[in-house]
Amino acid sequence: MLATAALLASCSQDDGLQNTVNNNEGLKPMTITASLPTDGMQTRAAGDVDATRCYVQILNGDGSELEDNNSDVKEMTLSTDGTFTTTVYLKEDATYDFLFWADTEADGTAAPKDLKAVEYTNGQTIAWAGKDLDKQWSAEGINVTLSHVVSRVTVMTESDFTVSDAWPLTVTVPNVYSMYNVETGAVVADSEVSGGYMLDVTDGEYEANAEVAHFYVLGDGSTQKLALHYDGPLENPAIDINDVPVSANTHITLTGDIYHAGLVWGNIKATVSEDWTEEDKPF
Repeated sequence: MLATAALLASCSQDDGLQNTVNNNEGLKPMTITASLPTDGMQTRAAGDVDATRCYVQILNGDGSELEDNNSDVKEMTLSTDGTFTTTVYLKEDATYDFLFWADTEADGTAAPKDLKAVEYTNGQTIAWAGKDLDKQWSAEGINVTLSHVVSRVTVMTESDFTVSDAWPLTVTVPNVYSMYNVETGAVVADSEVSGGYMLDVTDGEYEANAEVAHFYVLGDGSTQKLALHYDGPLENPAIDINDVPVSANTHITLTGDIYHAGLVWGNIKATVSEDWTEEDKPF
């Protein structure tokens, strides 16, 4: 009888817990899905990797934080179809802001603490973001497609050349940032990186019409003067590439005769495209 009573009590507690989950004091479950771009101007370029993690942060519709730490950044689960999902509990009549961030950081990297100030490392990290503001609970849930927040910079050579410690190649983007605000869709103004970002290539032999390297930088959308310097056997001076817009979701391609870059007959040109797979929009 004691065992039966305990079992009945346990069942009663389970029913109570289930009712609490179902009702959740007026909260209702909703599925959130974040998708990476797969076509059009968002397609991946050769050498890009998939996102390794994705996060969501939920705020009140006025941008303030929810009570009881419910605005803490939450990691989403990677599904078999390549999307990221999670389930949250919301008030049916309230309005919320949803912020999303995904990147290619390695396992073990600390998760972002606030998607209004996400730390970003220029170089090899690809990052995406998205938002859905002033939304209420919906039985259909929310499905947001993210977009790149960084520029991809690709260096192509039209001539054979060799790099080494003695003959290095550098590419400099002078104005880059280390923090991004998903809510405003812009870099954090006071996070500019001193000295910008420099790609340093010191080892390799490259054939004409081949990619030398590519990297990713977080810019503020302004036009900049990029610099390319092949300090090779001809003692080439550095060459400036003027008025290049370093904007989110753009693919900047620097192409030219790198062996003679900076000399009279050496020329480097830049093209900027919103399609990471093509370089078809000279500016």
